[in-house]
Amino acid sequence: MSTTPYDDVTEVSRRCAALREALSRADDDVITTPNKKYLYLCKVSGERPNATFQAFTEDMTKVSLDLHKSYLSQRALLPVLLTLPLCTWLERINLREERLTTTLIHLLCEALCRLPRIKVIDVSGNPFGSFGVDALLKLVKCNQRIVDCRMDGVQCVGSLRRRLADACERNAKVAHTFVDREEMPSECCTTSLDTTAAESDEVK
Repeated sequence: MSTTPYDDVTEVSRRCAALREALSRADDDVITTPNKKYLYLCKVSGERPNATFQAFTEDMTKVSLDLHKSYLSQRALLPVLLTLPLCTWLERINLREERLTTTLIHLLCEALCRLPRIKVIDVSGNPFGSFGVDALLKLVKCNQRIVDCRMDGVQCVGSLRRRLADACERNAKVAHTFVDREEMPSECCTTSLDTTAAESDEVK
């Protein structure tokens, strides 16, 4: 299966590796503080920080993150996605129409997997297909706090869409039983950047 023009998994992998290598040389407070980590990653990647996300990393009372119509480039999205695992207060995230490819959806799922309060994800209107939806399904099964995963306008296998909706519905039935905690259990799955599965945005 060929890589679409919208999804260069090799380039994303290279950039992620470079940013993670830079983080390995950073001070501990940079690695563990959301705002400092984000600004550091933006500096390393040569990107101007997004004002909305920067404000979100500085204020733990902001439980919703709305990046719809931020028009972030792929390069600008990577510092956001690599910082999200520290944003343990996040409950709702809106990434509608942000040109998220399958590769970026995999990174998003990896970032959200262990967040203890995430409930709603909106990735509608993005150019990913069935591989991306499968990653979202695994995320929802992994993190049972997620009760709504919206992907309007995304083309994928119908059975995957139904399974994702069913998984969210099951989570909604048990969501009230959870007690707030700072992180998800260590056995929670991760959706690592799969350079085989993520190489296509074709609708299967």
